[in-house]
Amino acid sequence: MALTPHQRTVLNYITEFQSKRGYSPSLADLAIAFGVSSKNSVAKVVNTLVAAKQLEKDPKGRIKIIALAHGEEGIAPMTLPLFGPIAAGFAAPVEEHAEELITVEQYLVKDRTSTFLLRVKGDSMIGAGIYEGDIVVVDRSKQPKAGEIVVGILDGEFTLKRLKRDKGKFYLMAENPEYPDLFALEELKVAGVVVGMMRKMVV
Repeated sequence: MALTPHQRTVLNYITEFQSKRGYSPSLADLAIAFGVSSKNSVAKVVNTLVAAKQLEKDPKGRIKIIALAHGEEGIAPMTLPLFGPIAAGFAAPVEEHAEELITVEQYLVKDRTSTFLLRVKGDSMIGAGIYEGDIVVVDRSKQPKAGEIVVGILDGEFTLKRLKRDKGKFYLMAENPEYPDLFALEELKVAGVVVGMMRKMVV
């Protein structure tokens, strides 16, 4: 199925948007980019591109990340060898061969379109091994549960804490005894659940 010039332009915009930002544009983003007032018009173009097998959608209807062919511009995932396991207690014989090749994204990210990174500031989560300057991997599609570390929105302000529940009421708890538990005066929302953490070692 041959694409019209406008369809090709939309497809190129989506590809470039994903390459630069690491996630897909929403219909609202596309409407703004192409100067239209209704999302329906861009939705029709997107659906046409899906029918033409130029795009795919995830179960929630969001545009999937386009897999670039070898040699095309974009951010290619870095594949690294995974060795192990390694003993954290007594020494073990050396394993000379990698178990497999993985990418950091493959290991930490379940759904790229719903995942973002957040740099940590402060020392309220040091008891959970999260320090200032660390980068946490946050999944905004994961259903939060009591006991998980989350990005909470407490009365409109963002904070990284552990989600707790007492007598049916949710609140946020720091992993540092110097910080008090946080209860919402009006509203507590969860922007995402922490599913991983990265730290650059100083040598």
